[in-house]
Amino acid sequence: MQFPKIRMQVVLVFLVFSLSVFAQEKSEREVVIHQNIKLIVASAGSDIPEELANQYRSFLPILEQALKATTKDETDECSLTIRASAGVKEIGSAKTRRPTARISAFRRNSKQEFVGIFILYSYATSSMVNSEETAQFLKKQILDPAACSKPE
Repeated sequence: MQFPKIRMQVVLVFLVFSLSVFAQEKSEREVVIHQNIKLIVASAGSDIPEELANQYRSFLPILEQALKATTKDETDECSLTIRASAGVKEIGSAKTRRPTARISAFRRNSKQEFVGIFILYSYATSSMVNSEETAQFLKKQILDPAACSKPE
């Protein structure tokens, strides 16, 4: 008589555990950069190796710092939402794997989305990118093309 109860408990524990793992994979957090500028940060997925996911996580404070330095408060019509998610890119014939960040941005009343893939490895310093390189990427690939055209 005890066997069915134990089996049911094992199934319930398995379901609860699998749902919690699924919830962790899809977790996002929102960071307010300025009054109407938000950054949505997606966590690294389970398909990304732990070493590269750690590099992505260490890049996130650099991204926040660069966004604060290169943006300013916007009006409600020019509200900007920026989303960052982790990725991996194989570079060269040696198939060296580098961590990337997919940065996308859109304005509140716009139908356009601006997307850039940023390799988080600096070939100039042979290490992680710094805030200056990140700010330069954001300005050229995301912020300048997504500049708000205020209606007159």
